[in-house]
Amino acid sequence: MSFDTYSFLFFFLPGVILAYFSIEAVGKLMLCNKPGGNAASVNPLLPIQNMLLLVASLFFYAWGEPVYVCLLIAASMVAWCGGMLMERFGKAGNNSMRKAVMIITVSLLVMSLGVFKYLGFLTENLNLIPSFHIPVVDISLPIGISFYTFQILSYVIDLYRGNVAVQRNPFRLLLYVSLFPQLIAGPIVRYQTVESELTQRRASLDDIQEGTFRFIRGLAKKILIADNVARLSDAIYGVYENALSDTFAPDCTGTTALWIASLAYTLQIYFDFSGYSDMAIGLGRIFGFHFLENFNFPYISRSITEFWRRWHISLSGWFRDYVYIPLGGSRCSTSRRAVNIMAVWMLTGFWHGAAWNFILWGLYYGFILMAEKAVLDRMGKKTVTSLWGWAYAFIVVNLGWVLFHLTDFAMLKSVLHDMFIYHPTDWLRLMAENSDTLLTLIYVPIGLLFCFPVFTFIVERKTTTMLVVRTLAASLLLLLSIVYIVSSSFHPFIYFRF
Repeated sequence: MSFDTYSFLFFFLPGVILAYFSIEAVGKLMLCNKPGGNAASVNPLLPIQNMLLLVASLFFYAWGEPVYVCLLIAASMVAWCGGMLMERFGKAGNNSMRKAVMIITVSLLVMSLGVFKYLGFLTENLNLIPSFHIPVVDISLPIGISFYTFQILSYVIDLYRGNVAVQRNPFRLLLYVSLFPQLIAGPIVRYQTVESELTQRRASLDDIQEGTFRFIRGLAKKILIADNVARLSDAIYGVYENALSDTFAPDCTGTTALWIASLAYTLQIYFDFSGYSDMAIGLGRIFGFHFLENFNFPYISRSITEFWRRWHISLSGWFRDYVYIPLGGSRCSTSRRAVNIMAVWMLTGFWHGAAWNFILWGLYYGFILMAEKAVLDRMGKKTVTSLWGWAYAFIVVNLGWVLFHLTDFAMLKSVLHDMFIYHPTDWLRLMAENSDTLLTLIYVPIGLLFCFPVFTFIVERKTTTMLVVRTLAASLLLLLSIVYIVSSSFHPFIYFRF
């Protein structure tokens, strides 16, 4: 099930909200009728609300993955058993066994991710060796496995480090893993972020209001901007691919069109993914969970280092805390630091997909970040503040998304060649073949505008006037989004395939 479908917007979400807050109302009534009770206290029916969310979340996942919901439950139970054993050995003072349980638990979780996501890729590449003839394993990728596996790993590792307490209730741990707002495509919520809210939370009126606004904003990002610029990018790359594969197909895409296509995809992936994160954070807040931010206007960055502090914050923070720092981080020799950076970014690329272009994309950023660190060290770590810094970062990121998007290496090589070696675009022929699609060019400047924090004052100010403005704007965006959902084709979220 996806956030931008009829079944979710008109049936699943209203039904879950109605049931959840009906239980909330009954709980408050019980508190008010109890001597000395206070309606502001934690709802005594919170365990029932948790069970409702758990059942709803498993149903949400099973809607698209009826078989693999068992894998999600099994992974959660492996972590729960591992956590209980670590606590037992810890109390007995047997640290070697405690560490062994942690290693076994982490290994089982990583092995599960490896089998379902990377086994086919591994067998395909081994078969390139003349002496190898291994049957290629074709296993469908469970939706969201990369996200929920990293969440479970954070719980196991943080528990071993002593950063969180063991969760003795297996249903609460399963709720943390499967909570439907962030289950499919993040953000990667660490257990310590919601540890207390699993047992002590209440959704205030402000939470419900802010969460609703945030959800609608994310939906509009996805439907109104991401899906429309996607049509432009897909059309240009589609014509280009046809011209490469068919000598009789018209070659009307040139350098300008390819740069526009890359820019359109740059906007698409931002509004698609940040839109999902906004919806996830908003939904979580409606139910009383406060997830951390995942995007902070990354396209205003003046360096690639800054970009990765603003883009997919939960993933970059995960690799920093669980891979980069344990490897030694930056507190080591220059050569070791370079190895650490390249290892992290190769893994970051591979996390996104079992394909060589993702590994290339990760190494691309690894080399650039090493170069930046060397330059900034020489400059005394001065921050780049000029327009040139922004232009440099935006172009580098834009080219990075070309590597990320085009999985066919022949096409990737040809596109990069034609982006830098000028080749004229036959706009008349291109418009004739894709007249409706190319009208979506208007969404490129709109997308660029909303990449910058130009309307943050509407969000930040809490005056009555701004509340009215936000309500009217949210109502209009919701109406437009529903109209687009009804009238246009479905575009799945990009990060669903990771």
